[in-house]
Amino acid sequence: MPADTPSPGGARYARHEALNLIGQAGQRKLARSSVLVLGCGSIGSAQAMLLARAGVGRLILADRDYVQLYNLPTQLLYDDNDVKARAPKAAAAASRLRAINPEITIEPAVIDVAAANIEELVGRADLVIDGADNFETRFLLNDAAVKAGKPWVYGGVLGVDGMVMAVRPGQGPCLRCLFDLPPADARLPTCDAFGVLNAAAVWVASLQVTEAVKILTGAPQDGHKLHILDIWGGTVAPVLAERRPGCQCCGRRNFEFLKPA
Repeated sequence: MPADTPSPGGARYARHEALNLIGQAGQRKLARSSVLVLGCGSIGSAQAMLLARAGVGRLILADRDYVQLYNLPTQLLYDDNDVKARAPKAAAAASRLRAINPEITIEPAVIDVAAANIEELVGRADLVIDGADNFETRFLLNDAAVKAGKPWVYGGVLGVDGMVMAVRPGQGPCLRCLFDLPPADARLPTCDAFGVLNAAAVWVASLQVTEAVKILTGAPQDGHKLHILDIWGGTVAPVLAERRPGCQCCGRRNFEFLKPA
């Protein structure tokens, strides 16, 4: 497409195109991109909304759960009608996003993500953004993405704290470079027990989407960082993340989480 050709969406994306960091060329790249949103909860619903509004051309939404009343304070795409209908999150999110931006393609997948289907899901997208609520799924995603050479963006939130890191296979560290094994369930704090501030989830999602947009538009890399966030204290602490040569995943390419149990 010639550089002076108007981008898809016309005036819809005018404010994005006015950013010299994106411009019309970047907006066209977003329109040609596909993103898998893995999990449609507190973080994932905010990710999906931001990506849809940004004009990412194709979104795949994967989640097995149904909308429940306690989801509504933190999960921005749902309302009371979804609770009453016991709507699957992926389907309810897709319906809402089609109303927000009818110019893009939304593909809901109401499934339990597991070793048997993760590689097919990852293979359908240019990038994966992490909206999972457990480390087992993230380690599964890390194996599948590194094996396929697909970038993905890690993110987690608990209480008022969060973490974000973009994973670029072959260029920087993967999740197992930082955490060799997922923590045992019994020792891992959960949002059920400790709660989560809705603004913290949106902040984490916003940083994840920013990292995704940078990758999809081909923005220059600015190093490999793990961002540690505390929204209550108003701080973001970037920590240099380094690739570990002996990493079981990106170093030795031993994708043990993809193997059948």
